[in-house]
Amino acid sequence: MRHLSEAALEQALLDQLHGLGYRIEREEDIGPDGHRPERESHDEVVLRRRFEDAVERLNPGVPPEARQDAIRRVVQAVRASRLDAHDPHGLISGALGIADAQAFLKERDL
Repeated sequence: MRHLSEAALEQALLDQLHGLGYRIEREEDIGPDGHRPERESHDEVVLRRRFEDAVERLNPGVPPEARQDAIRRVVQAVRASRLDAHDPHGLISGALGIADAQAFLKERDL
């Protein structure tokens, strides 16, 4: 069985996305220290301006307040999932009680 390196896998995925019409941006261009920064730090996973533009373009008939609410929910969910990823053991070890799990679901409107 042949194993792919992380770099080879990343390049294969980038090639597929490019083939689907996506434009690939480089860290040195849009990263926090780039020529055209689109985020203040690497902790910002969602490129907010791009995401807002896409939501508006794909949902022209939706009121702006509803679009902003949807954007806020997605950004919060991404932040929460990144926080959860910092403690994977706590999520799978059974260390969370029922009340913790219920609070977790309620907080995320799940």
